Amino acid sequence: MKNNVVFAVVVVVFAFIPVLMAQQNGNMAPIAKVATSSAGVYKYSGETKGEVTFDHNAHVEALDKDCSSCHQDGGAITIASMSDGHGLCGECHEQTTDMKACGTCHSK
Repeated sequence: MKNNVVFAVVVVVFAFIPVLMAQQNGNMAPIAKVATSSAGVYKYSGETKGEVTFDHNAHVEALDKDCSSCHQDGGAITIASMSDGHGLCGECHEQTTDMKACGTCHSK
């Protein structure tokens, strides 16, 4: 009986390790689109670092309407985790590799 309890505790602890790690570094934490404040301006909310506001219109203008920079396959972009956002945005924005610069994009 005692071995079963110890085993159950170990299983529960190991089950929560990915959740705790995601909250520590934010890279795998889930993120979801929570609002569209105006045409082309989206807010994403994550569990660890707060909201990110993405202005699609400003990016279209800055890239001279070259949508292929972000939409490589021509389709919609899905950001399901901070890792996805850092990967996509990091192609142009160096702040995604500097974890001390989180406040550049994240408001919390």
